[in-house]
Amino acid sequence: MAGIGFELRQLSRRDHLLAPMAAVAHAAVIAVGPWLNTIMAIYVISEVAGPVVGPEVVATFRILLIYVFSFSLVATAPVVMIGTRVLADALHCRSYGQIRALYCVMLIACTAATLAVSGFVFLVLLDVDPAVSAAGLAGAQVVGALWVALAACGAVRDYLHISLAFATGLACGAGLAILAALFHLGPAAMVAGVACGFLVIVLWLSVRFLATFPEPCTDLRGAGAAMVARLRTSPALAVGALASALGTWADKWVIWHGSFGERVGAGLVHAPLYDSPMFVASLTIIPALALFVTSLETGFFEGYHAYFRAIEQHSTLRQIQGHVAAIEAETRRILAGIMTIQFALCIVAILTAPALVQTFELQFQQIDILRMGSTGALFHFLFIVCSTIVAFFDAILIYAALHVAFTLCLIVSTSLVASSQLDTLALGYMSTCILLGLVSVVPFLHVLRTVNVRVFVGSAVTAGR
Repeated sequence: MAGIGFELRQLSRRDHLLAPMAAVAHAAVIAVGPWLNTIMAIYVISEVAGPVVGPEVVATFRILLIYVFSFSLVATAPVVMIGTRVLADALHCRSYGQIRALYCVMLIACTAATLAVSGFVFLVLLDVDPAVSAAGLAGAQVVGALWVALAACGAVRDYLHISLAFATGLACGAGLAILAALFHLGPAAMVAGVACGFLVIVLWLSVRFLATFPEPCTDLRGAGAAMVARLRTSPALAVGALASALGTWADKWVIWHGSFGERVGAGLVHAPLYDSPMFVASLTIIPALALFVTSLETGFFEGYHAYFRAIEQHSTLRQIQGHVAAIEAETRRILAGIMTIQFALCIVAILTAPALVQTFELQFQQIDILRMGSTGALFHFLFIVCSTIVAFFDAILIYAALHVAFTLCLIVSTSLVASSQLDTLALGYMSTCILLGLVSVVPFLHVLRTVNVRVFVGSAVTAGR
């Protein structure tokens, strides 16, 4: 995200009131663009097409879209993580001739992984209509490519086109899905319409990215070999990324197959009594994520850049240690400030839960899930920040261990309450987030205190510390 960060820094410094707000808004698109796009698409399509096609079709459409997102994310997360690290190395070494080849290899690898995972789910595990399976497979391929495009477009400085691409894709996808609903083509056609909107985003971002690096793509073997080499030297990076993706959906999957799981006519399983309030609770971290991206790419990056500039200029040890202290202080300040905002949002969500239930048309029996989910989201965000900073300083084994522990703990704790009473259904998620969120602070602080050791001794020795 170096290029995007540069533009965010330039925007945040402009001398007018709306500049910082614009920087945060663009950071939100960068951080959670696909998520925001899906939220808006589901809301608009449900409101417009719901009275025409009925709740059953809308529910099938919504669940199928969730399936597409969840399985594509799990399938592509390891490939995208490894690919972006190789891409960052190529950019750092100014090996611009490899960029297009790396992008193509990432797309090919993600397409293969997504096809394998989604094909196994829709064709083997689930007994669904052929049209639903086809729409699910096609949609997963497009969204899988979107994860690649969004990760790679961080090297493109024209951030305005990222926001424009998502806005245009949302309009196209929602419009096509509404047309499919008006002509009663079914939920599969509606998902295909949304997938076309995502395809617009993928093509737009790909064009912008490839235009930035015009060197022709002549050989894919070198790029493939570089990714395989990176995977061999840093397997924990792929494991951590996979565990992170699984941890995003593990509690939902467990609840779906518990006593509160329901099956719609198309054969898809979900748990609306759990999914809906947890979805609303997850919305509370969007502002904090946007602020985190903005802070990471402005104040934190400037301190990080000053530190390495001091090393390159052969500054004294005292001066270098001063930069390390500045990085640690800035990181602590960012974490404390954003966590304060997230804590306030959590309190507001808990206190206004009855109003949120009415606003999002939930049931009052879901209030406890909403409150537990909001509390869990507070500590989940803490976990995200700490593990991200840990990975940023190349403590890969710690990063992987944190996410594996989080996912396993989430599966176990959610399994214990999957068949309990409704008001305790989110207890597994909340307890896991509180536990792992607090635990992640320890390695986070340790990594901050050992920056010099990691830089001068080398990540090969210190990656697991």
